[in-house]
Amino acid sequence: MNPRATLALLIVTLLAVGLLVYLRQTVDPTREAAETRRYAAIFDPAALDEFDLTRGNETLSFRRVLGGWRLIAPVEDRADPAAVDRLLGAARFLAVRDRQRTRDPAAVPESGLATPRVRLDLRGPRTVRLDFGSATALPGEIFARLGGQPELLRVPDSILELATATASDFRDPRLTDLVPEDIERFTVRRADGEMTLRLERGRWFIDKPVRAAADPRAIRDFLERLLGLRITDFQPPAATTAPDALPGQVAQLALTPRGGGEEIHLELLRETTPDRITARYAPRGGALTVDPAALLLFDVSPEELRDRSLGYVEPDAIDRIVLSVAGKTTTLVRLEDDWMVHEDNQPVEAARVDAIVEAFNTLQVAGFGTAASPRETGLDEPAIRLRFFAWLSENTPEEPAGGHLVAAADFGWATPEGDVFARTGEDGETVIIPSELPELLEDLLGLSGPTGPPAPAATPELETDPSETPGEDEAPEPEDI
Repeated sequence: MNPRATLALLIVTLLAVGLLVYLRQTVDPTREAAETRRYAAIFDPAALDEFDLTRGNETLSFRRVLGGWRLIAPVEDRADPAAVDRLLGAARFLAVRDRQRTRDPAAVPESGLATPRVRLDLRGPRTVRLDFGSATALPGEIFARLGGQPELLRVPDSILELATATASDFRDPRLTDLVPEDIERFTVRRADGEMTLRLERGRWFIDKPVRAAADPRAIRDFLERLLGLRITDFQPPAATTAPDALPGQVAQLALTPRGGGEEIHLELLRETTPDRITARYAPRGGALTVDPAALLLFDVSPEELRDRSLGYVEPDAIDRIVLSVAGKTTTLVRLEDDWMVHEDNQPVEAARVDAIVEAFNTLQVAGFGTAASPRETGLDEPAIRLRFFAWLSENTPEEPAGGHLVAAADFGWATPEGDVFARTGEDGETVIIPSELPELLEDLLGLSGPTGPPAPAATPELETDPSETPGEDEAPEPEDI
């Protein structure tokens, strides 16, 4: 190859590379250049670590902590993520209506930038400063400048409403940032007593004042309403006078975070002013006024949080249903998708069995805590007994083969109101239930149980051999079916 041609090609290549490097350093890509011309500042809100908002003699300082924003000054508190997002979003997409090159924008008298009305300092991968000054001659516009840039900008004044909001407006109005899934135990303390509930293996239980299963939906609703309380007023931190609380109207809530950790304490005081509730909550800096939904803590009772079901059975997991109505025992046996009566091999409509299972699963207890004895409720010798069994044909590591009791319920006499006394098995608490399920069971066998305490018997009871009937929690052996 000709040496001169080679040299010329090398020179051209070097010039081209140098031109590309120069252009990359001095000319923004087309899209970025368009954004730079359109907006006052280009930054990524998600990459910011902190920012300051200065208005005259007041400065609000914000810092990102664990993925969320905290207000550091003039008070320390959790920041309202929505308010912060609105401000940063408005600053990021602040449209420029006009640019005027000048050596020092603050030196333009009408700009008001010598002493800015608002200054926004953003710190992240790089520092960005935005100053906002006086209103322009055109409506809805103010003067602005980007720190270090020799341009006087005219931008919409809509950002001022966000940037001049009070410090309280930037505080999170939610009392907590917790959700029900964050809590594994809580205690309510009031003048009328104490109530404790705990989460164990995915289920909620009441430990005080009674030991009973709790309704997970009621627990979730209770916690959601309390954890999500709205703050209506931030009381001055220097206030030393105690609120004028009504006698006996102080309630405390102790929350244990899931996985352990330090308890979180919330105290609510119901004041003499109607519907005014003061909350004392250390993580939010002291006394707060919260909305009247907080009255829930004063009104909730253990009965409202109790599990109002007698139990639950998975329809497809049930192989035997043993019914005893008015002394007659009937065993229903599943044959694939059909059901039959074990005692006489008569078929039973699957829809009728499904109706019994559905009624059992959806039944809601109407009342708890009856002081009546089993003899007074008819549960010493229940008029109706219901047992659900699952049948395992082979041994498994967890369970031996054979019948396994899944759920059980006994039903006694009717109450004067037309409901029925019931309990979950022999050791369950006596409760009051609607009469629909017992009526379904009676209808299935074409029998009727007693409706109330019977008259004194004139003849002695007949003795029976216990070996002739299945036990309380035993199902018939399958070889006779």
